[in-house]
Amino acid sequence: MFKIILTNFNLEKIFWIMKSRIKYMILAALLLAAGGGILAAWKQNTTYMAKISFYVYSNPDYVTDTGVNISSNEMTQAKGLLDSYMQIIGSNRFLKAVMEETGLKGYSIGRLRGEIGATAVENTAVFHVSVYDSSPENAMNIANTIGKLAPDEIISVVKSGGIEVLDEAELPTVPYASTSVVKYALLGGAAGFFLAAVCFLIKGMLNTTIRRLYEIENLFTIPILGTVPQILSEKEGEKADVYLNEKSSFHLKEAYSNIRANLLFTRRGEKCPVYAVTSADVNEGKTLNAFNVAKSYSNLGKKVLLIDADMRKSVMGQILKVNTETGLSQYLAGIVERLEIVSVDANMDLILAGSIPPNPAELLAGDQWYQLLQECKKKYDVIFIDTPPIGIVSDALSMAKAATAFILIVREMMTKFDREEKVVRKLEALDANIGGFIYNGISAKSPDYEYRHYNNEYEKKK
Repeated sequence: MFKIILTNFNLEKIFWIMKSRIKYMILAALLLAAGGGILAAWKQNTTYMAKISFYVYSNPDYVTDTGVNISSNEMTQAKGLLDSYMQIIGSNRFLKAVMEETGLKGYSIGRLRGEIGATAVENTAVFHVSVYDSSPENAMNIANTIGKLAPDEIISVVKSGGIEVLDEAELPTVPYASTSVVKYALLGGAAGFFLAAVCFLIKGMLNTTIRRLYEIENLFTIPILGTVPQILSEKEGEKADVYLNEKSSFHLKEAYSNIRANLLFTRRGEKCPVYAVTSADVNEGKTLNAFNVAKSYSNLGKKVLLIDADMRKSVMGQILKVNTETGLSQYLAGIVERLEIVSVDANMDLILAGSIPPNPAELLAGDQWYQLLQECKKKYDVIFIDTPPIGIVSDALSMAKAATAFILIVREMMTKFDREEKVVRKLEALDANIGGFIYNGISAKSPDYEYRHYNNEYEKKK
């Protein structure tokens, strides 16, 4: 999992994931915001605070003596008593006395302790006791009860110094704190957006589907032979014509012209190179590209042979609307002595796969197959072989030594790079020559598409 995330880690992809899922993140934010607001309204809680102030003396006689002058030494001694006094106010003994005095119902020592807080005023002998309660009356009563009991209770325990109430608690009229519906709604919205973003990000980073050209370039050192655009039908409901012909668009013709030019560097000086076209999985466009690359060579006047070696699931005959009584499987199995060859045009011939045999992998590894290739190389300038997907079956691996190079087809938004990596490893283990990738089905809106700014209308006028 971590390897996939590391391979997938790219700021552009992270931004794309967030951008493509933003509406769902906003929806999650709105739902949790509504939930937070409803919860806050349902559990509405308002707290009031009542505060009482005390002054501490070092000598108990000073509490009633208004004419005494307190020295700095005595002030220091009084400050030293603050902590002890505040601790006693929080003791079980003192709180029990407060409960008995107030006669409050439904209170416990633990609850009362949680509602009371004591703080000393810095550099003075003064400290405050604050009482927080949902009832303003109770908050005031508890605070003033503490003020009533504290002088006697504290001195009876500490037996030193004295304490006097400075300011009694008043009835609070303004809430100290209350559950804010807006606050909880905002927190819920932020949490919803964040959680949705994290979920979508993790899901996106674990998705190995190839969506940009750089994902192939960063993962492999194998060259990209070319990009093939996604061809859409001009009329709704009609099937797009994706097979190369005279009426094909400039974009399609130019795509295969580039692929053809790049293939020249993979021929290894052979007079008749043999190219095995394959993919990791089905529906990635290997048959389409095998035909179109062969057709592109044919348009140059080259003598081209296209062999449909996908004997497990052949679709070439259906696509081109041609049929023969026998095909490659019958010939390799020795059922027929002569192959039926279909002429696609003046320069291009086609051998169909034939009926489905029980042992296609063995047929492609037999001597009859290699002899056929050697005979065909004498008659043609280039041979293309449409093979089954290597990621599913091993048929194409038997051609590792016979093929000049393998052409791997990847399809945008369909091929998974972890599957493609397994295919590459299988071929490299056999020391097969991988000529390159054909990046199929690239969107015209993709930043990687070279002709996305090309004006079709301008081209037609020319």
